[in-house]
Amino acid sequence: MIKIKTIIELFDECQLENVIAGLRFHPEKIIFVGYKNIMTSKRKEDLEALFRKRGYTTEFQYEIVGRYDFDSICEKLIFLYEHNEDCCFDLTGGKELVLAAMGTLAERMAIPMIQFEIRSGKFIPILNCDKIEEPKPVTLSFKEITALNGGGIVEKDSGDFEWNLTEDFREDIRKMWSICRENCAGWNKQTNILGSFEDPNRMCRELEVSASVRYEKGTRPVVPDSKFMEKLSECGLIRNYSFDEKGISFAYKNESVQRVLTKAGNLLELYGYVTCIEIAKEEKGFYDDIHNGVIVDWDGVVHEGSSSFADTHNELDIVMTRDIVPVFVSCKNGEVHKEALYELDTIARKFGGKYAKKVLLTTFVAFNERSRNHIKTRANEMKIEFIDNVDKLSEEEFKQILKTKVR
Repeated sequence: MIKIKTIIELFDECQLENVIAGLRFHPEKIIFVGYKNIMTSKRKEDLEALFRKRGYTTEFQYEIVGRYDFDSICEKLIFLYEHNEDCCFDLTGGKELVLAAMGTLAERMAIPMIQFEIRSGKFIPILNCDKIEEPKPVTLSFKEITALNGGGIVEKDSGDFEWNLTEDFREDIRKMWSICRENCAGWNKQTNILGSFEDPNRMCRELEVSASVRYEKGTRPVVPDSKFMEKLSECGLIRNYSFDEKGISFAYKNESVQRVLTKAGNLLELYGYVTCIEIAKEEKGFYDDIHNGVIVDWDGVVHEGSSSFADTHNELDIVMTRDIVPVFVSCKNGEVHKEALYELDTIARKFGGKYAKKVLLTTFVAFNERSRNHIKTRANEMKIEFIDNVDKLSEEEFKQILKTKVR
C-alpha cells in the first residue's frame, strides 16, 4: 500500500474542507492551490495552528492561480505533481475551474484523486486509488473548530460558577423539569419572581431567603404562587418554606438549584444538555464533544481587564461536535422571535461554516398560528432543525428526536 506523502489540496472558504484530508492522512506536505482573495493570511494562520497544536510536523505550501486561466492552472498542477513524491489530488472544496483541471489531469496522468464527505466523514476514492490505504478517522473539539474559523473560547475565571452534574443534581433537574412542563409560562413567571429576591450586589449567594411582601400597584402582593412553592418543597428543592401577610422565607437546597430557580432559561438548557450527555454515554461516539454555556469571541483575541477594545462575545446554550462537524443548539423556554433564528444562524455560520448543524429547542413558538407557521417556515429556509413542544415529550421521545435531528 502507498502512504500519501503529499496532498495537493483545493483551498476553500470552508476550513473543514481544507483540513479534513490532512487530518485523516497525516501527509508530510500539503500544497494548497487557490485564489488570492480566498487564501487569506488569517485563514492560513488558523489552519496551520490546528495542525501545530496537534503535534503534526506537516509542511505547508500555498500556490495562487488565476481565476479564469485554465491552461496556467493545469501547468501549475502538473509542475506540483512532478516535483512531489507520492502525491494525490483532493477534490474536497475548491472552485469549479480548479476542480475541472484536477479531474482532467488525474485521468490523463493516472494521478490518485480523492474526496471526503464532510458530514458523514466518508472517504471517497475517485480515481487511481487502488493502492491508497484507508485514512484514519478524526474528530475535532469545539474549541479547535472555533479557532479554525477565526474565533476563540473565552475561558472562565477560577471563581466563575460551573454546573456540577452529579447524579443528585441530575435528579433535581428532572424534578424541576416535571414541574416546569406542567406550565412553562407559569414556570417563567414564578422563577422571575424568585430571581427578584436576589441581591445583584452581593458577592456570594445566600441560600436563605427572607423578604418582606412587595405590592404591585399598591394592592397585589408580588410573591411566588404558594402551590408552586409547595411543589418545590415537596421535591426537596427548597426547605423551611413559610409565607404570611408580612413576608416570605425559605432556603434553597444548594446553589445549583438556586441558579436554576432564579433564572427562567437555565432549566431547558440544562435538560437539553443532560440529554445530549446521556445520548453520548449510551452510544459511544454519537457526540464527541459537548458543552453548555460556552462564550465565544469573534476575532479570537480576548482582551482582558480594562482594555479599550470592544470584544464581540456570544454565549452559546449547547454546543457539540460529531466527528469534525459542529452542532449549535439554542434553547427557548418561551415565545420564539425571528431574531433568535438569525442569531443562531449567524453564530453557526461564523464558528462552524457551511456544514454546521443548527437546532432550536423550544416549549412554545407563538400565540397565533400565522406567527408559528412563519417562524417554522423561516427556520426551514435557514436549515435550522426545529424541535418544539419539548415539554410534551417524554424523556425517551425527546432523546430519539434529538438523535434523529442531529444524526
